[in-house]
Amino acid sequence: MRVIIFLALLGTALAVPKSISRIVGGSPTTVQEYPYMSNMQYGFWGIWWFQACGGSLLTTTSVLSAAHCYFGDSASEWRVRLGTSFASSGGSEHTVSQLVLHQQYNPNTLDHDIAIVRLANPAVYSNSVQPASVAGSAYNLPDNTLVTTIGWGTTSSGGSAPEQLQHVDINIINQQLCAERYAYLKTQPGYQNWPDITDNMLCAGILNVGGKDACQGDSGGPLAHNKNVIVGVVSWGFQCADAFYPGVNARVSKYTQWISQNA
Repeated sequence: MRVIIFLALLGTALAVPKSISRIVGGSPTTVQEYPYMSNMQYGFWGIWWFQACGGSLLTTTSVLSAAHCYFGDSASEWRVRLGTSFASSGGSEHTVSQLVLHQQYNPNTLDHDIAIVRLANPAVYSNSVQPASVAGSAYNLPDNTLVTTIGWGTTSSGGSAPEQLQHVDINIINQQLCAERYAYLKTQPGYQNWPDITDNMLCAGILNVGGKDACQGDSGGPLAHNKNVIVGVVSWGFQCADAFYPGVNARVSKYTQWISQNA
């Protein structure tokens, strides 16, 4: 799930739900187009498993994802499905040996929202299972660059969740403008405790139009440039596909060394 932060009607506490997934305004695609796409499944009592977050395969034993997906959880509560276009079938299943959350991850500010999920049984590469490339420390994209976010889930708020993988093209949003818009939100009654946009974050969407975005359940999934280079990890935002407030991702270029050390 992407973190969707909302205010309790009579309080100031922030709610961070683990919920259904959603790509808004997208279209069906296949894992062969994005063979690094990882289906991160949360399990109740090791019996009932459901797609809860996304990830990007980096090596045969490591997946890049978002820290907020796994905060407070044990490795045994998660498994990874690779090599399938479908949310609940196909591909190969992998148990998780370790959840490595960034040591500076803060669940209140959502800064450093990045994690490595280590697999107990290695992936086998094929035309539907391949590693992604990670943006280097100097890999900075100009404003309005076209990027793609990928995931499983409902195609509209309150709609049903399709089984097939979805993708949608959106744009990199100017960092200062994104920060200013979320700063404005914090001036509104009841929203003072929302996160700030930091240099470790990357904003993307369709500015002043909306209608296309990642959302709950797509957390941890890739924001990809040129299909294969992971520049962002889906993190949080105000509602989904909002015209005024872009979606927010962890900026991968800020974590190149950390990823290399932990993958």
